[in-house]
Amino acid sequence: MRTDPSPPLSASPGSSGAAWRLALAVALLPGAVRSASAASGTTSRFDKPAPVTVEQLDRSALAAVSAVEVDDYRPGHYAGPLTPSPPHADLNPQRAVIVCWKNRPERLVFSHEASYCPLLELPDGAAMCDQFFEGNLGEAELFNSNGRKEKNSFVDVIQNGPARAWVRWTYFAVNQKDDAQPRLRGTEDYFACSNGLILRRLTYESLMPGAVVGYSTQPVELFGVAPRDATLASLFPEDPAHHDFLTLAAQDLYSDQRYEIYWSATGSVRRHGDDDTLDAIARSRGCALVLPFKQELLFAILGPASGFPADMNQLIDHCTPGARGGLGWGTARWDHWPVGWLNSQASDWTPASPYPYSFGSIGQFFVPAGKRITSFRRDYPVYCEDMALNRWTAGRVFYVLLGAARDWAEIRRIGRGWLDQGPRGANPDSIAELR
Repeated sequence: MRTDPSPPLSASPGSSGAAWRLALAVALLPGAVRSASAASGTTSRFDKPAPVTVEQLDRSALAAVSAVEVDDYRPGHYAGPLTPSPPHADLNPQRAVIVCWKNRPERLVFSHEASYCPLLELPDGAAMCDQFFEGNLGEAELFNSNGRKEKNSFVDVIQNGPARAWVRWTYFAVNQKDDAQPRLRGTEDYFACSNGLILRRLTYESLMPGAVVGYSTQPVELFGVAPRDATLASLFPEDPAHHDFLTLAAQDLYSDQRYEIYWSATGSVRRHGDDDTLDAIARSRGCALVLPFKQELLFAILGPASGFPADMNQLIDHCTPGARGGLGWGTARWDHWPVGWLNSQASDWTPASPYPYSFGSIGQFFVPAGKRITSFRRDYPVYCEDMALNRWTAGRVFYVLLGAARDWAEIRRIGRGWLDQGPRGANPDSIAELR
């Protein structure tokens, strides 16, 4: 699979000039209205479609897959006021670009309120988030007031159906107190195929190349989003023997190994699988991070063929107390995002919270070849200071396959069908026939 920074379709993530963006957007924008002046014979005009409301988003009238701008989206079906709060955005905080399918229930949402960090969302408001290039040491991110500003995080619809929608997300990871000096710039392209699968292509460049905090070693992390008043019982399947709920999982696509994390309504965490199981899955030919919602299983697939070398790839269970390398969060839930009520990493959810909440996680980290994080607080800061590792992550292009499935066998079949294509898997066309 491609590891050079020049992605397919001749679209360079490093190209951020206004002229290039305008030319590409104009050239590929479907649905634009074009009218020629009879007087000159040379004048053309392109009209950008106006935003619609979520209620007006009629799937039956759309193409097989479409990217549509709306101006009244609320994460997690949140219906309360958006003030008082930080200045969520210098534009409409309810702005979103929604990728939706004519014949599939899920949708991919780039919500301004969530800093445009994409949410693969089910009809009940439950969703999967796979994070972004967060600055080393947590020093710079997007889930804060500065990160929500349009100048620091924005999206462009480059292609809008009918067979494929293409949305580009550009962001600057910034400090929560001061965004005068962004730490890094991330560029992520999402190619949504008419069959419901999404190819995520991600890369970044350091804007502080001499500083450890100008880099990232964590491009993927499995988080969930739950709508207000959602319970574990309403979201996830119950284990009849233990009366707890399968909440997060990592699956080896090339064996029967699966690492499962169960949460109970009383706050306890149980895992099926041990540290060695999770490490073997991280080192396998391919793995899937899964949120096993009752409605559908939401997944993110990655492997060595998609830019994640086995000897540098580590998965960390941050939920289970005592798990190798984890922080032991337990059944941690936060309501500071996706509704941007408080500023960054600040608000623990309680049952009385009126907001949607995020939860998790299983984190993916790059580590120096042959190394492993065994104590997060001790080892993670040390590995962040490895400048050879930092320059390696900044010089790569990574690919992740996202989607929803009915069962575990479908995830395995889709994942192997993609990764087994090798270098061709970097091409968005590689996912068109997987379902």
